[in-house]
Amino acid sequence: MKKLLTSLLIALFLCLVAGQTAAQAGIQLGIRGGGNAAKLTGADVQDLEGTIKNKVGLVAGIFLAINIGKIITIQPEFLYTMKGSQINDPLGEYTGKLYGDYLEIPLLLKIRIPTPGIQPAIFAGPSVGFKLKEKLQLNGQDVPLEETLLENNDYGAIFGAGLDFGRHFMIDVRYSLGLKKVLTAIEEGTQPDVKNGVWSATVGIAF
Repeated sequence: MKKLLTSLLIALFLCLVAGQTAAQAGIQLGIRGGGNAAKLTGADVQDLEGTIKNKVGLVAGIFLAINIGKIITIQPEFLYTMKGSQINDPLGEYTGKLYGDYLEIPLLLKIRIPTPGIQPAIFAGPSVGFKLKEKLQLNGQDVPLEETLLENNDYGAIFGAGLDFGRHFMIDVRYSLGLKKVLTAIEEGTQPDVKNGVWSATVGIAF
């Protein structure tokens, strides 16, 4: 028991030292969370036989802020994000929801305006996504899927703007622009031009 307590105290001490060293080097680990408004986009989205509307979801994860001076930050993130769309029948006979949950990994370049106190910021960068699960609902009931509807991965670009309140608290609004066709082929091997698009509002805390 005494050895275990000693080991825990040593581990805690090492974590504190590592955290202080990282902070001195301008590196911060943080958590981020917020809400999504997801909607399918693309040239063939009108062929889905319904009115495409936003589907509300969540986004949450961690990020690493590598601060280069007072203006530039390189920021990789690892996010669990809920994408998809709501599809309403024009005649009002059904409401469908396509759920696609992803592990999304953006690599963002963030530029801050170094004003005292609150600092405005803009950011942009590429992202890749890996599908974790998918689901289709009609009128609130799950529809069994014999084949997958969504591709296993996705890629795109993220851009947005926000406010940094000091070094430890931040808010932002961002758009995730899908660049890959995400629906699987549905007719004679033809893949429709349908992509993910997501607006997100998030809150971040850096340590």
